[in-house]
Amino acid sequence: MAPKRGKTYRTANGKNIDFGAMILANETAPALGNMNVNARGDQIDKAGNITKSREDIMREYHKLNTMIPEDGAIRESSAVEADDDDWKDWEAPKETVAETKEEEITSTTGGLAAAIAATKE
Repeated sequence: MAPKRGKTYRTANGKNIDFGAMILANETAPALGNMNVNARGDQIDKAGNITKSREDIMREYHKLNTMIPEDGAIRESSAVEADDDDWKDWEAPKETVAETKEEEITSTTGGLAAAIAATKE
């Protein structure tokens, strides 16, 4: 079977380049970068030997990332055990009535003149 040829492109210098043939000729060459793969997508070691093919990588990927829901273990009870409750000693912070009224007064009254006067003080 003859190698599949792609469309040829003409460069700015007038040379014809067939990218499909170039890819097929160099698919076992190591790709640039730090992923340790060749141009085809196979994992390679430092010597350039294929350790895992791209088909195996894609098969693992699709096995882990499936859209089919899988049933997990069904719990018998959703009640929290007494020992597992981290919030049993928690109490809400107590506010006094005077603090809340003071906050309401300062936040609701005043305008531009009050803001300017507050910055001068």
